[in-house]
Amino acid sequence: MKNRSISIVLTVLLVPLCFLSACKKLGGDSDEKIAEIAGFWTATSASFDGVDVVEEGGSVTLDIKDNGRFTFTINRPGMAAMIFKGTLGFDEQWLEVEYDTNPGEYEYYDISYDENNLHIGANSEFDFDGDGTDEWVVFYLDMVR
Repeated sequence: MKNRSISIVLTVLLVPLCFLSACKKLGGDSDEKIAEIAGFWTATSASFDGVDVVEEGGSVTLDIKDNGRFTFTINRPGMAAMIFKGTLGFDEQWLEVEYDTNPGEYEYYDISYDENNLHIGANSEFDFDGDGTDEWVVFYLDMVR
């Protein structure tokens, strides 16, 4: 009887957890869409609150792996490189971003792309000016493979 009670309790606790984990799994076409944008991208324009890092002589790159893992790097002249890592997915038409520094929290970015061009726009909170304080930044990226 004791083993049956334990089994019932475990079932009652584990089934909802499995269901919640399955619910977070992105839609069936998410992996397919990630495969479409996987690769190494370089910005031709990278505007953060109106400051174009590329025009200033810097660079912005985005390396996306087939499994959705990414590395996003902003290099500004005279400043240390800013490197962000995490996981990408799709939620309907939005790019869903989970940064390694904030697991379980998602940001949603506007995205359009074709085989050789990637355009991303969003509001995001991070320390773009390097003063040690995160602030909201509106950014637009035009990138090529």
